Amino acid sequence: MHYFCTVAEQGQISRAARVLNIAQPPLSQRMYELEEELGCTLFVRGARSLSLTPAGELFHKRAREILRAVEAARDDVVRLSLPSGPAIRVGLSPTCRNHWLRHFAAYQGRLKDRQIGLVVGDSSYLEYLLQTGQLDIALMQPPLHPENFTIREQFRCPTVAVAPRDLFKPGIDKLTLEELSHHPLLLLRRSVGIGSYERLMHHLRNAGLPAEVALYSSDVAILLDLLPQIPDSLAIVPATETEALPEAYGILPLDFELPDHQFSFVCLATPEGHALLEQISASGNTGQA
Repeated sequence: MHYFCTVAEQGQISRAARVLNIAQPPLSQRMYELEEELGCTLFVRGARSLSLTPAGELFHKRAREILRAVEAARDDVVRLSLPSGPAIRVGLSPTCRNHWLRHFAAYQGRLKDRQIGLVVGDSSYLEYLLQTGQLDIALMQPPLHPENFTIREQFRCPTVAVAPRDLFKPGIDKLTLEELSHHPLLLLRRSVGIGSYERLMHHLRNAGLPAEVALYSSDVAILLDLLPQIPDSLAIVPATETEALPEAYGILPLDFELPDHQFSFVCLATPEGHALLEQISASGNTGQA
């Protein structure tokens, strides 16, 4: 199957032979033998290239599925054979970084010294990895398709504005929409779905105010790191991710409503997932931030 898939994807016996590091004649012979074994033609053979017949396309699809399953099974066996026992594959949204760092010792203790593999990514990407079995659990924003998952909320936090301290006018204790509209904005945005970015744009549009978005990203750290490089700019981020900022930065709450950021442990709705969720979240919340 591996040889067949390589030939199908390379489109030439000679090219596939180079990729597989084998001689061309035996590879070509093996493809004829496979067609004879299956009782159908898999390739349309041109003068300089090959293309798949409808039967070949179906066989390629099924062969790829089988090869992926074999690779996944091999990975699982290797993981289980590690001396430290099977790893827990944890997804982490960048917006949960400070919370994870603060409570890591507690989470590690609850996992009873099992090896932890950490994948940092946008919540939409983590949802995909959970759905496809590439993660065991994730600390993230609520999934777009919650019906597939078991979810346990850990904490919520408000959205705040961050800027060099001297950018904020003296005496103001909240940032208004009008003041925000006068600055280049660095905004948090999910790759899929509706979040704080879309809601902020909606507020500005309804108020008839302009929006100058200098940059958006799913990574809070990138926004804060780039803040000094964009003159007069503001970053709009979760409050939990501002705690380690230098004194040179000011942090203001917003004078308009944006929903709190909500972060939860999420896993597939299976008995194994539920057991892991109970283990890592123990007796409930680890704290508000």
